[in-house]
Amino acid sequence: MTVLVLGFGAFGQILDNPSSRLARAINGRTIGLKGVTVVGAEMPVSYARGWVTALEYIGRTQPIFTLGIGVAATRTAGMIESTARNVASVALSDIDDRALGDLGTGPLDIQSPDAVALAAALGIAVSHDAGEYVCNAWLFQMLRARQRVGFLHVPLEGFHADQLAEGLGRFVDGL
Repeated sequence: MTVLVLGFGAFGQILDNPSSRLARAINGRTIGLKGVTVVGAEMPVSYARGWVTALEYIGRTQPIFTLGIGVAATRTAGMIESTARNVASVALSDIDDRALGDLGTGPLDIQSPDAVALAAALGIAVSHDAGEYVCNAWLFQMLRARQRVGFLHVPLEGFHADQLAEGLGRFVDGL
């Protein structure tokens, strides 16, 4: 069994994205009482390619859960996102120089069913605002595609890899 952890790569002024560092730091770890293997990798900060990259990894690894990770420069602590909205900033372009206004047809927002349990397992708070950039778009697209996913926003200072691995272990033991 595997858990897939995907962190976003470099973009804008963020040349060394702490979310990508975190995903790579727990790659290959065995977590939880079930002995689940973590597959950690990077995905592009792209409205079009980020979630497609995730679906490709899911197809290859068949995880029991997928965790996306992104950086939120205004946050001081890690938070699990509970809601993805059908919105994307027209002012913020991704690495493909693409900006969106919405994410196409679909609901106005989608709730992440595992958000509360995941936040509790990690010992962190739940956020109800994933923003209007690629992180929110990724979560919206993944939930709309009916994937079992969660999303962790980390501050610029990052998030401790051991805390993530232990919390994910507790979470997957409850699945």
